[in-house]
Amino acid sequence: MIRSVIPFLLVSIVASVPAFGEKTGPASAKAPIINFSLPTFTNPDGYRSWLIRGSEAWLTEQNVIDVQGLALTVFSGDASNRIDTILLSPSARVLTEQQVISGTSSMRVINIRDGFEASGEEWRYTHKDKTVTLGKKARVVLRAEFKNFLK
Repeated sequence: MIRSVIPFLLVSIVASVPAFGEKTGPASAKAPIINFSLPTFTNPDGYRSWLIRGSEAWLTEQNVIDVQGLALTVFSGDASNRIDTILLSPSARVLTEQQVISGTSSMRVINIRDGFEASGEEWRYTHKDKTVTLGKKARVVLRAEFKNFLK
């Protein structure tokens, strides 16, 4: 019984392995990058400026990246390496050359430096100005004390 199983296993293994020297072709451009991470640094000092992370990413065209599970961390850009803002979205498009990230799905931004949170849909983040624009369902929560606000 054992002798009849061994040849079957050998044939199965050989059939599943490509022939030596056989080329499998280039990796597909349609395949996603898993656990994507793209840091950006300031020039000429080289401090962290932002870090784009995602569960998956696709390079759709030159300097355009579609990201699933986006987590953008914006740093102070100086020696303190302080986190200023965190932006989260299920999907987004990154224009690396313009340093713009946008999406039509939901987005949540947590601004640690100024103490507020915002969420909405149809959004756009411009890194040059460090601005977020919300097109729909905007909601902002301020975490600041207003003295004599209703006086």
